[in-house]
Amino acid sequence: MRAFISLDLPDSTVAALADVMDQLPGDIRRVPEENLHLTLAFMGDVPEDAVQAAHEGLETIRAPRFGLSLNGATVYGGRHGQAIALEADGEAPLHELHDRIRARLRGAGIQLERRRFRPHVTLARLPGRGDPGPALGALCALQIPSFSVTSFSLIQSTLHESGAIYETLATYPLS
Repeated sequence: MRAFISLDLPDSTVAALADVMDQLPGDIRRVPEENLHLTLAFMGDVPEDAVQAAHEGLETIRAPRFGLSLNGATVYGGRHGQAIALEADGEAPLHELHDRIRARLRGAGIQLERRRFRPHVTLARLPGRGDPGPALGALCALQIPSFSVTSFSLIQSTLHESGAIYETLATYPLS
């Protein structure tokens, strides 16, 4: 099973991001509204019993709600495609939640990639070495209101020719 942990975005933020994505120029593939998220930890393909163990560990996390802002358009990727994204700033509480989640996943026996946590929400993808300039230019003056993060979720991702389909397996509230 392919799975990851994500922050839940409020409906108002998803709607604002969808409006912005509709205005992005160029040869890009927009992320479907229902797939907009901020990944806290990507587990990859893991056995179902490992997902269950991860769920049991994630249920024990007690963390406060915190504010999050999306700003600073950026590009991730390289020759196999690029992602146009907005960087996320949740300061210390976001990073502490990320660290707790990773610890629970490691405790469940899940091997995670070792890479620096760069919180972001991917809005669109460019094929190959497409020019991200027009899309980044359209995002430079973007104003998305900050919001309160109230939960995070365990998500199953199923890949299809038309793109990934996400199913929420469990949601964990923040206090």
